Amino acid sequence: MINYLIRNYRVFISPIFLMLLVLSSSNSFSMVSQELKLADILEKVDHFYPQVIIAYLEVSKAQGDYISALGKFDPSLNINSRSQPFGGYVNTHIDNELVVPTLKNGLKLFGGYRIGRGDWPIYYQNYLTNSGGEYRVGLSFPLLRNRAVDKERTALFTQAETIHLNNQNAASTKIKIYQEAIQAYWRWVEAGFQLNTFRHLLSLAKKRQKAITRQANQGELAKLAIAENLQMMIQRQQFVNQGEMMLEQAAINLSIYYRDEKGRRLKPKTSQLPHLITDKSIKTSTIFDRLKDHPELRKMESYYRIIKMKQNLARNDLLPNLDAMAYTSKQYGSGGYPRLVPQAGLVGISFKFPLCQREAKGKLLSTTSELQQIKTKRKFIYEKLSNQLANLFIAIRMYTQQINLLSHSLRLARKVEHGEIKKFHEGDSNLFLVNQREQTTTQVRLDLINAKISLQQVKDMVQFFSFTHGTKDR
Repeated sequence: MINYLIRNYRVFISPIFLMLLVLSSSNSFSMVSQELKLADILEKVDHFYPQVIIAYLEVSKAQGDYISALGKFDPSLNINSRSQPFGGYVNTHIDNELVVPTLKNGLKLFGGYRIGRGDWPIYYQNYLTNSGGEYRVGLSFPLLRNRAVDKERTALFTQAETIHLNNQNAASTKIKIYQEAIQAYWRWVEAGFQLNTFRHLLSLAKKRQKAITRQANQGELAKLAIAENLQMMIQRQQFVNQGEMMLEQAAINLSIYYRDEKGRRLKPKTSQLPHLITDKSIKTSTIFDRLKDHPELRKMESYYRIIKMKQNLARNDLLPNLDAMAYTSKQYGSGGYPRLVPQAGLVGISFKFPLCQREAKGKLLSTTSELQQIKTKRKFIYEKLSNQLANLFIAIRMYTQQINLLSHSLRLARKVEHGEIKKFHEGDSNLFLVNQREQTTTQVRLDLINAKISLQQVKDMVQFFSFTHGTKDR
């Protein structure tokens, strides 16, 4: 009986043990955080950053306005009927007409059907048709004013251009957010490297404390050396505390760009900090070639085209109205007005000319001045962008030189530091000089970290200066 219980106990426990093993292993794998890359931040900006979402919602709004403007060219069906069921003249008349506006030179097509039966007075005999009714088809089109452009087509094309304008505005907004996210990311990375540097500086004093205590107890060093090194440890612990605070603040600042799949802010973990600062190359010629495609410049081009359409509409309003119309009709059956020809055609022209035209002249003057403003502003924006980009390339060159100098300076500082430590162990130096050498090395290392981080930050800002594509491979 006991053996049977033990056997069942083992059978019951084995699956549970395996499940716990799997769960614990999965938890351990999840605890290993992947290195957070700039591409991860920019991808979250694309999908979840509020200002980017708002900017692209403006595009959707413009698309809705475009559909609304396109509705001006929807075909319309008009149905009119009149009936006199009793009285002197008993009659019925129904008239249907389908009107189809087009985008081609203001052309409108129309077709219809009408039928009029019963008794009509002599002055309403035109309402009477044959028993099969009358079919008609025709067209109307402007010859001068409203031929090339009109209010409806200008509104439609303006909304189409507004979609492009809002797309460029969204791209410009995303570039600005990218620049902010790049700076926040590299500040976080720099804070992590600075903290590691401060911790390394503290570890040197901690390791030395044991040796100093042993030598002081053996009479090889003065007892004051113990307190002096403890003072250094406290000072360096303060550096570590400041570094932890800076890293925490940088992580919070980065969390506004780093979000989860539901758009909620995520604070990056210390374990996600990159271990190395990898250099990247950029093509100067390609970056400058793409400057002309900067969204801010494209936005001004779209705005220019919108105002140009308004200028063309103002010129159109200076022209006289000269419209032509033609249609043909045919009746079927019998019993209509005897003097009415069963098939007929009609051609007509109408003319209208406003005399002063001050409204149109004022709009033309206003739009012409606005076009000159846009040209001047676009040129100035290009000059500003060109200067900003040139300054970034100057920074790349200077940071590269700075890294070379600081790398050489760090090698020398380490050499001097190691020599001073060796002299200290031989009794030819003191803790004050050792502390000075270590702090000098640390400062050079911090300057080198700052130069390397700044170089990568500037390169990323150059990479995404005019566009926001290609973030996946970074």
